Amino acid sequence: MPRGRVDEQVVPDLVAGGETAVEPAAAATAATAVTPPTRSRASSAWTARNAPADGDGNASSRLRSQRELFALPDFEQTYARMRDPQTGLQLADRRWRLLQYSHCFVGSEAVTWMHDKLGMTRDEAVRFGQQLMDAGVIHHVTYSEPFADAHFFYVFQEDEDTNVLNLKMIWDSSRRPRDPLQVATDLITRLALLCEEHREPPSYSEVDYEALKQSEEFRRYVFAASELQRVDLSGLSHEDKLCFFCNVYNALCLHAHIVHGAPTTMLRRWSFFKSLSYRIAGVDFSLDDIEHGVLRGNQTRPYGLIRQFRPGNPRMQYVLSRRDPRVHFVISAGTQSDPPMRILDGENIEEELHFAAEAFLDHTCKVHPESNEVVLPRIFSWYRDDFVRGDLELLRWILPYLGVDKRRALQQMLDKATDEGSVSIRYESFTWNAEARFHATVVRQKRRRLERERSATPHSPPADPEGSAAANSAA
Repeated sequence: MPRGRVDEQVVPDLVAGGETAVEPAAAATAATAVTPPTRSRASSAWTARNAPADGDGNASSRLRSQRELFALPDFEQTYARMRDPQTGLQLADRRWRLLQYSHCFVGSEAVTWMHDKLGMTRDEAVRFGQQLMDAGVIHHVTYSEPFADAHFFYVFQEDEDTNVLNLKMIWDSSRRPRDPLQVATDLITRLALLCEEHREPPSYSEVDYEALKQSEEFRRYVFAASELQRVDLSGLSHEDKLCFFCNVYNALCLHAHIVHGAPTTMLRRWSFFKSLSYRIAGVDFSLDDIEHGVLRGNQTRPYGLIRQFRPGNPRMQYVLSRRDPRVHFVISAGTQSDPPMRILDGENIEEELHFAAEAFLDHTCKVHPESNEVVLPRIFSWYRDDFVRGDLELLRWILPYLGVDKRRALQQMLDKATDEGSVSIRYESFTWNAEARFHATVVRQKRRRLERERSATPHSPPADPEGSAAANSAA
């Protein structure tokens, strides 16, 4: 959805995580002193690691060369032991000279831990640590050193603050990803169910995003989203691509709300939609990339001058060949003025698009025969060229999606219209207040069950024995 481009100006590229700190190598002990890498070396290492993947860039090459670490017996249990707050690796904020690095561990201490807890020799522990680095599970704080039995600082990828929201875990290259449509549908379903479980009393209309963010279920969702890194989109039809990217858009937007909060200013919205992304099939897609590049057929953003993708951009291969303006009624930025988020199953995309347009337009369009005025959602102002150009033509486009009474009144107004100014159109203002609403059978069923439980025990937190199972089965 619009996603807030009104009065948009050219502004500096604001990254949600702030400026990137350039850091020398971690301190070595006095006996094994090392020369810290130069500022330029660390900077280039950070840039190579965090730059958006463009299909053939450094990040996607690293994914292709990832070792099959996860095929090792009991790796998941080993990883959980390493992460255990009481008995695992000692994660802490550590300093080297004037710089501080958050939530990191020391290489030599990790080797000692693997020796004591896993029964490895120190050489075996170093090799295992390097395997973890090759697989993208851990990395040196400046991406400049291999794993070593030394006083170097390392961090778990899970703890990395990155604008690519599904890189908390690197997808296991030995596991073949599922069908892309299934992955996308499962992710948005899982996230929608989590939102239902975290609605706040007394009205249960708002989601407690902070509690959701801290939950173990959301952590599992973030790991599950890593499957998008390796999905194969090459065989998708036009309809399948539309379904896939609509579901991914909704999941990414909701994920971004949970992690970074609702964008409350124009500059924050600019950064939110431009910078926050998922890695999909080895390429990073922001919300703007999906909406304006893929779903709208590589158009400019509202009030923009340049198409979303330039020639040669690897994302061009996923651009929809036919534009359907009804996609605006199935994707949502999670605000009060957006349509509810829909979970598309792709079985009959034409029917799903029609029902979405019908539900949103009949609810939001206002027809006033006495003043010969029609009030429309702001989306029709922002994206007029996606629909039709003339006012009367636009009203005729809307007509089939209105309820009986509104349709009859508008038809009578159009029958009397003699020129473009005969019927005036006014556009509603857009309300950016966050509101997670869903239009999906599985979510409605979940909400009804939770409402029954809450009404049965009004003074106690709702028990939800089926919640985790439902979320897991959705994913």
